Amino acid sequence: MKFKQIAASGLMVVTLASAGLVGFAATGAGAATVNTTTVNNGRPRLDPGVTLWHDANGWHVRVTHNAIRDRVFSGLIHTSGSLTDVHAVRLEKNDSLAVGAGGHTLAFRFNNYGGVDGFDFAAPSAPYLAFGFTTDGHVLAPAHISIGAAGLHPASDPFVLR
Repeated sequence: MKFKQIAASGLMVVTLASAGLVGFAATGAGAATVNTTTVNNGRPRLDPGVTLWHDANGWHVRVTHNAIRDRVFSGLIHTSGSLTDVHAVRLEKNDSLAVGAGGHTLAFRFNNYGGVDGFDFAAPSAPYLAFGFTTDGHVLAPAHISIGAAGLHPASDPFVLR
C-alpha cells in the first residue's frame, strides 16, 4: 500500500514537473497576484475546469468536465504558512492527494470521469496561497478556473491569492 502511494506521488511530481509547476510551487514565481478581499468568498457555479472558493469552513477545490472521455486534473497549492485539515471529496481509487513535509504544499492528481472530485483544506496562517493547475498535462486556461461566488478568472495560471 505504501509503495502505491509513493509511486502515485512520484507520478504526480513528474506530471506537474512536465507542466512547469514544481518550480512555481517553491517560489510562486511567474504567477499573477489576485487580491482576495472580495473575490474568494462564496461558492461559484460549478463550471467545467477548476472551481475554488473560501467560506466559514475553509477553502474548497473542485474539478469536473463535460467531455465524453476522462480527463486528468492535477495541481499544486503552496504557501509559506500551513495547509491543514485536508479532506478528500468524492475521490476514486486512482486519484491522489498529498500534503508535503511541513504542510506548505498540497499536490493532487484526479482522473475525472465527468463527476466531481475535490478536496477541502484550511490555511489559518497562510499569508498567501499560490495555485497552479493542469489538465491532461497542459497548464489549465484561466477561463477554466472559477474563483469565489462571482466565478472570477485569474489573469494567468499559475496565480497567487493574497
